[in-house]
Amino acid sequence: MRVVRDVIATLIMATMAVLYVNIAGGATVAFIADARGVAATGLVLGLVACAVAGESVTVSKPGPWRTIAGFLVTALVTVGIVTVITNSLGVLAAFMALFVVLWAGSTLRHVFAPRSGARRRVPLSP
Repeated sequence: MRVVRDVIATLIMATMAVLYVNIAGGATVAFIADARGVAATGLVLGLVACAVAGESVTVSKPGPWRTIAGFLVTALVTVGIVTVITNSLGVLAAFMALFVVLWAGSTLRHVFAPRSGARRRVPLSP
């Protein structure tokens, strides 16, 4: 399931990066013509990703990454909503930075953290 989550997250991140670079460069893509459209798209894609492959960061598995991720998600949604309201490229840049940090942190955690159900190899003592 980790691989599926990481693939979905990476596809969303790539889509958001293309949209951001396009809008920051002054171009438009179909109905996404400004910072408001990019932020709204990111919020919707994030919601869909959570519904499809996500899990709550607040239940059952406490830990430092859960705390950090919970803070990042809260900040991301807040900054995303502010971007939709203000239509500011500066706030959109903050939104994208939070998006990248959350994506990179989750992906790196999945790569380097031990699996939650994995068994430890305990050497036999003589």
